[in-house]
Amino acid sequence: DEVVMITHNWNEVRTCMWDYVGVVRTNKRLERAARRIRNLRQEIHQYYHDFLVTDDILELRNIATVAELIIRSAAQRHESRGLHYTLDYPHKLAQAQDTLICDPPGNSRDGGAV
Repeated sequence: DEVVMITHNWNEVRTCMWDYVGVVRTNKRLERAARRIRNLRQEIHQYYHDFLVTDDILELRNIATVAELIIRSAAQRHESRGLHYTLDYPHKLAQAQDTLICDPPGNSRDGGAV
């Protein structure tokens, strides 16, 4: 049961990122990806109560966390730069801006350890 769930969620993260957060992006796709990954992270967090914590569960948790960070970073970038093209923001800004992802202390998005 555990292996099926992990494999399914791993494939769902991969498909979500490929379909919605690929080279060509839109705000709508990023919002959809954020919702799906948020739901997956909550489901994965529940695995800590339902299954023996294994390396595969930890890796899945980490992959989903990185996916969320990529989505959040992409959503903050209101330009097209390098390989990533945003249909909502087709032009490059004159100066590149850093993208920093920082939650307030004690804030965890999935209710568990990040």
